[in-house]
Amino acid sequence: MESPETGVQQVAAGDAAATASQMAAQTVSTAVPAAAQVTPGQMMMAPPAQAPAPLYPQYLAQEPLATPLTDAINAGAMGMVIVGTGALGANLHKVNDKEMSVKEALADSVGKGAVGAVAAAGATYTASSLTAGGLFGLAVTIAAGTGISYLLNK
Repeated sequence: MESPETGVQQVAAGDAAATASQMAAQTVSTAVPAAAQVTPGQMMMAPPAQAPAPLYPQYLAQEPLATPLTDAINAGAMGMVIVGTGALGANLHKVNDKEMSVKEALADSVGKGAVGAVAAAGATYTASSLTAGGLFGLAVTIAAGTGISYLLNK
């Protein structure tokens, strides 16, 4: 029946109770799985506590920028390896020609590698501190490396 004042359909009390119990039955049957339904007189148990989340190390979103000093240290290490192996390769020819012993070849190669390390580190530090890179940075690197190498080989 429709109410003349509000225009809303009214439902008889018996029909409303039946409709409410049907809706409740549908809600219970769809919301709770059959195995978890509680019978009258039974108490529902709380789910087990969740384990805490493991702690993982936190990392920066971006690696810290390199400083001229770390650039110089890395360049020095590479300079030692490159110059030392180049010198050892040249000295091994002298060892084969009996111009020097293996011990002398190794000592000479380590010495030249150390000069290369200092020259590369100094040149890289100078260029990193004074320039922003590019062709001017390359020119400063070559000039500083050559100058340091010249002074140390005298």
